[in-house]
Amino acid sequence: MIDGGRDMKGQPLVVAGEGTGIVHTAPGCGDVDHTLGLEHKIVGIAPLGEDGCFMEGFGEFTGKEAIDPKTVDLVFAKLKEKHLLLYTETYPHIYPHCWRTGDELVFRLVDEWFINMDWREEIKDVTRQIKWLPDSIQGQERELEWLSNMRDWMISKKRFWGLALPIWVDEETGDFEVIGSLAELKERAVEGWDEFEGHTPHRPWIDKVKIKNPKTGNIMSRVEDVGNPWLDAGIVSFSTMSYNTNKEAWKEWYPADFVTECFPGQFRNWFYALLSMATMMDNSPPFKTLLGHRLVMDEDGNAMHKSDGTAIWFEEAAEQLGVDTLRWMYMAQNPANDLRFGRRHPEEPVTLNTPEGKVNETKEGLPTCLVSSGPADVIRRQILIPLWNSYAFFVNYARLDEFDTSTKPVPVKDRPEIDRWVLSNLQVLIKDVNTAFQAFDTATVCEKAAKFIDELSNWYIRRNRRRFWRSQNAGDTDKLAAYQTLYTVLVDLSKLLAPIIPFITERVYQNLVVNNDKSAPESVHLCDYPQADEALVDEDLNRSGALAQLVVKLGHKLREEANQRVRQPLAELKYATATPEQATAIANLTDVIKEELNVKTLSFAENLDDLVSYQYKPNLKTLGPKYGKLLKLLREQLPELGDARLAPLRRGETVTVDLDGNEVILEPNDVLVSTEQSAEWFCNDEQGVQIALSTVLTDELKQEGAARDFVRQVQQLRKEADLEIEDRINISYASSDTKVAESITNWADYIQSETLADSLKEADKPVADAKEVVIGEAKATVWIAKV
Repeated sequence: MIDGGRDMKGQPLVVAGEGTGIVHTAPGCGDVDHTLGLEHKIVGIAPLGEDGCFMEGFGEFTGKEAIDPKTVDLVFAKLKEKHLLLYTETYPHIYPHCWRTGDELVFRLVDEWFINMDWREEIKDVTRQIKWLPDSIQGQERELEWLSNMRDWMISKKRFWGLALPIWVDEETGDFEVIGSLAELKERAVEGWDEFEGHTPHRPWIDKVKIKNPKTGNIMSRVEDVGNPWLDAGIVSFSTMSYNTNKEAWKEWYPADFVTECFPGQFRNWFYALLSMATMMDNSPPFKTLLGHRLVMDEDGNAMHKSDGTAIWFEEAAEQLGVDTLRWMYMAQNPANDLRFGRRHPEEPVTLNTPEGKVNETKEGLPTCLVSSGPADVIRRQILIPLWNSYAFFVNYARLDEFDTSTKPVPVKDRPEIDRWVLSNLQVLIKDVNTAFQAFDTATVCEKAAKFIDELSNWYIRRNRRRFWRSQNAGDTDKLAAYQTLYTVLVDLSKLLAPIIPFITERVYQNLVVNNDKSAPESVHLCDYPQADEALVDEDLNRSGALAQLVVKLGHKLREEANQRVRQPLAELKYATATPEQATAIANLTDVIKEELNVKTLSFAENLDDLVSYQYKPNLKTLGPKYGKLLKLLREQLPELGDARLAPLRRGETVTVDLDGNEVILEPNDVLVSTEQSAEWFCNDEQGVQIALSTVLTDELKQEGAARDFVRQVQQLRKEADLEIEDRINISYASSDTKVAESITNWADYIQSETLADSLKEADKPVADAKEVVIGEAKATVWIAKV
């Protein structure tokens, strides 16, 4: 007794004969059974019609639906009647269903049209001439694997609407002909052309046309089948590009430079069809570069469907998130990974600083960012809003100072170092973006651009605010240089990022360029794409600027660890470096680092060993797979090696050590480093730079910190009062703590300068609407009045 067949629903069917085991198989009702039938020359009987019911000639089964439980019961009854039923069993198993209706599907044996693919090696040769991106998805290998294992190409579909197969058959002899064009069909037509002419080549009109068999004279009719849609998609490079009528014009467009589609299924669909058609027609690659990408999924990694209500419509997403945000999200995504597009949760609107004043970001006319959580919210807050606010900062001050974009430029060599630094970094960005775009690597474009926008907003503009605040004086080239530098950066950045975020960049370009120069291209999208000016690139300046930012980043981490707010001045920052070049670069930027970290002194030391000690432990997660047998030895001996031997790990370098005759290569992530530092100093290190921050506060430092706190509170009151940046004020305060008055009195000039205050007075008691604030370690009440 052998289990080898399936019933009409495809379920395994076990039967037994008298005395010997037999196999039941149904060559007309399943792929495996059909293959087995061909191998053993068993006649394939196809009992079902297109409606899934038994056709005429099958006795009691005629007209019955295959998936009807009553039909199944009749099968069992007939087997039992003939003493062929051994037993029946119900069990769950996977079975195909229609994805639209949910109905069960059944297998039917039908005639189809195939293309013999014994020329697959030719297609493989063409496939190898194409650049497949990204490398990580191994697109070429996937396509070659499909070509190696595929069967003959089934090109017909049992449907009414679709690409009508141009195949005419002589029903008497079985002869068939493939018609190559409408002109040929018109020439060969013996009837039906008048009814067809004027219609598209689809059913039912195309079926009216008959031709004559040149061998027998019999009338030939078109087969009812329509074509696999990938036939049409695959031949488009030839069918729509004048291949048959104007080869020279076709060569101007062929092959395509770039093709992109979702890669999970297209290796055996569109890509395959394009490659096959091109190989047969011209033996050439139909495209030069292909970028395959993964899918857009929901936040849990599941597919989104209309049927279960999880689909997100583009119009809805664009309205809520903003098209620029959507574009950045897609362009920044690694195409080898699924993009998880989460549900949107509206939040409170974010206020943007704009040339028109402070407005809600969704105000009509403004570039809509997004109102959501998750990855889209990160794009808004870390990229689009900083970019927009950088633009708004420039416009607000340029409007007040009546900055003229046509003023003769201050020579770049005469501008301050920070101007030359940002212009140099801009040229590097332009080079990197051009290179990445040429390689179809938009993720790198977004990564580089995001880093530059952050440095522009949080370093260049923040560090240069006072240059823009300063009163305009005749011949003030420093302030003019600041305006001209930021103007250049914003205009070039709008051109550079226009392919990614076309709407925000167009708004910036229109206001900064078109409104001031009527001879300029009328749109950012009509401008030549930026190319780097090598004369502005200063690699030494770029490195020193990056090093300064590294020191500042490490210093802020130490402030957080020591619970010291940035407004509180600290006495000293010490640093040690791995190379003399690093030490020189930091020394040259002493004033910048002191200001950023709010420290009084920056001093160099050969090392900081007397302030901090390091402990090293093996990271078992990474070392286990590499040195599983040596883990006990690593636990015991690695901590004993100490900083003298393992210090390079803290600089990101690899260290090779000998443990009882075993050579062990340690990478930075193989070792966990912890620090023990003194109570008065907090230490940190990265990339060969080691810093130590003093946390001892003198009375003078506390006073200055209180004064800075006071400035911040007044600035907040200005914001709450919705004052313009040029409005001047009078400040009043009251406090029962004498230390507050002492700090404010000693730092009065600084406070008034920072807050645009004409007066700063202490009062006996606060007014009714005064605001209670914390100044240093004490409380006070503060109120302001516009002059």
